[in-house]
Amino acid sequence: MSGYLAKLKPEEIVKMDVDSIYIGNLNTVDEDLSLPLHGKYGSVLNWFTEEERFIRADGKVHRPLYGMGNRNVKLKVKAVYEGYSEEREFEATVLQEKKENIVAEILEVNLEAMPGEKAALPSVVIARTTDGRRTTLPVKWEKYEPLWKEGIIHVRGIVEKYKESAIASIHYYNIEETHYDIPKRKVEFLPIGQVRLKEGTIFYERQQNMLNYLLNIDDDQMLYNFRRASGLDTHGAAPMTGWDEENCKLKGHTTGHYMSGLALAWGATGNPKFREKINYIVDGLEECQVAFAESGEYHTGYLSAYDEEQFDLLEQFTRYPEIWAPYYTLDKIMCGLYDCFQIAGCEKAKIILEKMGDWVYDRLSRLSREVLDRMWSMYIAGEFGGMLGTMVKLYQITGKENHLKAACFFVNDKLFYPMLEKCDTLEDVHANQHIPQIIGAMELFRVTKEEKWWRIGKNFWKIVTADHAYCIGGVGETEMFHCAGTTCDYLTEKAAESCASYNMLRLTAQLFEYTVDGAMMDYYDNTLRNHILTSASHADDGGTTYFMPLGPGQQKAYSTTENTCCHGTGMESRFRYMENIYATDEKYVYVNLLIDSVLGGEASIEVDTSETDGIVKVVCRNDMDKGLKIHIPSWAEDGLRAELNGREISRITLEDGYLCVGEQCGSDDEIVLHLPMQLRVVKNPSDCRFVNLAYGPYILAALSDVEEFFPLPDLEKIRPMKEKLHFEVEGLEFVPFPEIDTQKYHVYFLAPESGQC
Repeated sequence: MSGYLAKLKPEEIVKMDVDSIYIGNLNTVDEDLSLPLHGKYGSVLNWFTEEERFIRADGKVHRPLYGMGNRNVKLKVKAVYEGYSEEREFEATVLQEKKENIVAEILEVNLEAMPGEKAALPSVVIARTTDGRRTTLPVKWEKYEPLWKEGIIHVRGIVEKYKESAIASIHYYNIEETHYDIPKRKVEFLPIGQVRLKEGTIFYERQQNMLNYLLNIDDDQMLYNFRRASGLDTHGAAPMTGWDEENCKLKGHTTGHYMSGLALAWGATGNPKFREKINYIVDGLEECQVAFAESGEYHTGYLSAYDEEQFDLLEQFTRYPEIWAPYYTLDKIMCGLYDCFQIAGCEKAKIILEKMGDWVYDRLSRLSREVLDRMWSMYIAGEFGGMLGTMVKLYQITGKENHLKAACFFVNDKLFYPMLEKCDTLEDVHANQHIPQIIGAMELFRVTKEEKWWRIGKNFWKIVTADHAYCIGGVGETEMFHCAGTTCDYLTEKAAESCASYNMLRLTAQLFEYTVDGAMMDYYDNTLRNHILTSASHADDGGTTYFMPLGPGQQKAYSTTENTCCHGTGMESRFRYMENIYATDEKYVYVNLLIDSVLGGEASIEVDTSETDGIVKVVCRNDMDKGLKIHIPSWAEDGLRAELNGREISRITLEDGYLCVGEQCGSDDEIVLHLPMQLRVVKNPSDCRFVNLAYGPYILAALSDVEEFFPLPDLEKIRPMKEKLHFEVEGLEFVPFPEIDTQKYHVYFLAPESGQC
């Protein structure tokens, strides 16, 4: 031991050793854990477990049988060094075994093709199980020759482990003569550089907290793993922690999110300090990329926070936790660079990014489609985040065909084919591993105009929002989709992963540009307020909830030092509050979200809300050659009143959830909306046992640590309190969900006569 470490006292060493322990993502344990026996600084580590039958002291994991449910297991470690000791406790959620699929029928595949062409047969088929569920199975198709005239041929497929064959019917005819209703882009969101949040609101407060946090982050620490991996000096920076700890195989992902956060912060404020930080990080990454190349040990263009071994092992189908999603990490780094270029105008970020894109193409173009499909179907190890969409967006700024070809290497039939067929096969599927893939499909649609990509995106969104979403818009429990219509069976402390909602909002925005559907904006507004806004720490510590507890008497926990995926997206989410407030087309400017804000530029608009009495003022500050369309939330449609320049609008007609105001808005034209603010009961369509209570746009939470569900209180007895949007009934205080910090709460209540569904 030398230098700094030599000066440490034994009690300091044991403390540092327990703080630096990282043993993987304990939220979804389905593999053996690697429990270290020696600390980073010299301590001996001894492990203890409360549930030997699920996790032994040596890290061996025994998953509960299907039907037993997931099990939370507490692990304790004791670090000992020269007579001193320190303890730390971990909690792991061991996932139950997957349900066995007993196949009753393999559904026929129906495809269309032009005479003389071979159809793109999917690598999976959809199967119906004996209990009525749908799942996918890998298939190998026999070789066939295409028809050169109109007609039908049938191709046989072999499904491993099943006696029954798959059948694909290929319908040959002149597809060019067939009309497809391919949607066209109707509106375009206005960039956040033209939007500012108004002071004095909860949105502004949470954004300011994140701005302060980002300004105080040590950029050298964010570059630590990259510099270390490429052999460069680390500039005396402290190592990263949690999922970016030196021994963690996902290290580097947080730096990517950080770059996106900086770019968004610059766009949201114009503060030159953020541009300085962007330049420093990008310069540092360029040095690392050059160092990797000059070492002679890496392929040209490579850049990550570790060497290329994880990518090699993935191609050998190595499972998690020996490797951990190398393309997921790569995606976050590339997204960060893309945002630094696209939002902040950093040209050097584009140069680095283009080289990385070339590396991706060179690497994956060597592999067969069969190998790629097997890689991407691997749980966690094969998770590639939004690489499909990232490569499409890279193609749009470079024009390199190889970048578009590389995007298609990430097409995942296991997800895309059932979505194309409007078939829900999402049970036991990792939610946030797959939502970004759908975002990528929509990016492919934007570029190729191929109708199938649109259908995949639209069908997925409908399936998820209709049958897999909680009242707050969030999805997934222990990161997984469950059986359709069963969200109320999973009201646990591990409900609604923040990353998943972050990406569902991005997908919703993509679809909205082609639909201008008020129902989509209803989902967006609800999820933005009652999950993303609610997930933010009330301090400037960068904290974000990983999961949003929804069971009775549970409380939020903020991820700050663990550098989880949700901590990463949280650095971006506080600026996405303003991202889709305003949009435009040739005739109108759209106000999509009633959030206190100011739109600059040619169309200067100000939105001011009073949530207590439901009055919203929308003022045009400049003469515009366009009219105005204002989204009216579905909960406010009945009883809505509106005034234009002091005169009441006698007939209010909504078009797809939007109030249309004139063909041209003049300077100081003022629209005043009177929204019917009142308590309302939100029903769960798939489970009538439970309801939620809302006021205006906010889900209300009752403050209580009682761990049993309360019946819905009598609404006639509820009374407002002095504090805005707070209510009291029978000793319970109800507050808007985003205001909850670390108090214990209830958001789901037993419906009256809940047993009579």
